[in-house]
Amino acid sequence: MKNMSTLLWLLSFMLHGVLLYAVIILYTKLAALKETERQQKKILEETENTLAAFLLELKEENEKLIEHPIDLSAGKDRAGQEKKTPQSSGEKAETAPEPEETPIPAHIQGLISEVEQAEDSMNSGGRSFEDQVIELYDQGFSAGEIARKLKSGKTEIELFLKFRAKAVKDS
Repeated sequence: MKNMSTLLWLLSFMLHGVLLYAVIILYTKLAALKETERQQKKILEETENTLAAFLLELKEENEKLIEHPIDLSAGKDRAGQEKKTPQSSGEKAETAPEPEETPIPAHIQGLISEVEQAEDSMNSGGRSFEDQVIELYDQGFSAGEIARKLKSGKTEIELFLKFRAKAVKDS
């Protein structure tokens, strides 16, 4: 009988030890899970802030476009109505048929040539956009100043710098 009670006590201590070990493991796994959830919430907030900033910039650009629309058609005014031509000595003015291909406006042509020049400079050993951003940032320029100098969006620059800082931090 004495052997039996000793065996039961020993079995009880072993079971308590195993259960205590299981509780510790479950607690550490729960703590890791909570940390992962906290990190995911932080990433979600950063993503939401980034999207909110992008949408705000997009909204501002849309409002600017609404205030100052670009007229791409030659025969229409900003309201979309046909322009009236002055009539000479009571004759009825005829509307000329529109050409099949409309010429590219001068400001669009200028943008196209700027893009082609930028591509040529990139192909001929010029610095990349990212290198220019990093260089200006290292010189102490703010994201807004860099955006103006490189003729780019402020949010684009901020995102690039934020992702670059995160990549540097992670490596």
